[in-house]
Amino acid sequence: MNRFLAVFFPPKCPYCSKAIRYDQTECIVCRAGFPKMPRIALLPTGEICIAPFTYNTTVRKAMLEYKFRGRKFNSESFASALAYAINTVYTKDMTFEVITCVPMSSERKKVRGFNQSELIAKNAARILGKPFEQLLYRDKGAAVQHELSYHERINNKDNTFHAIHPEKIKGRKILLIDDIMTSGMTLSACCGVLKENGADRILCSAVAMHKGNDSGRCFRFR
Repeated sequence: MNRFLAVFFPPKCPYCSKAIRYDQTECIVCRAGFPKMPRIALLPTGEICIAPFTYNTTVRKAMLEYKFRGRKFNSESFASALAYAINTVYTKDMTFEVITCVPMSSERKKVRGFNQSELIAKNAARILGKPFEQLLYRDKGAAVQHELSYHERINNKDNTFHAIHPEKIKGRKILLIDDIMTSGMTLSACCGVLKENGADRILCSAVAMHKGNDSGRCFRFR
């Protein structure tokens, strides 16, 4: 079916918009330009966050089309790059048993039509062979971090996030996924709730990280 549809509606590379085969998630040229090593940052709450991309012009364009123009196909490429970064860094002693994501309020999800972080996390879970579970929920009408200034993000200490079923968090090793890491405050707030509910280990990952947030070398795509 995908092959048939591709004849009339060929998929396009999320990064350069060139037509690609039905079984590709991006073109060969852009795939070859993916970073070989992810960026790594330390969150305010002490957890590690990794990201395959710097949030530069190319990735920003693909992400905006994904989030605001309904190009859900882009999530396949994001998840593939994310899975590679996760397998590169989170090995041996840094394992996890379940994948979850930063939640979106029901109000905002109704407007947008889907939770972009959830779709990426589900695709990454499929690639990694791990279960996905929605462990957190977000208050209706809660302030959205990327709409706040840096200082407002730091001071935004409202109890925005909550556990859906605390018993599903206690004692578990969890990988938390978001789409973009800006200041790290959203991921930190989610980590705080997971820790309060007894998570044994929390690892974090995002598709892209804003420049200057990493603690090591900066690897850029294109």
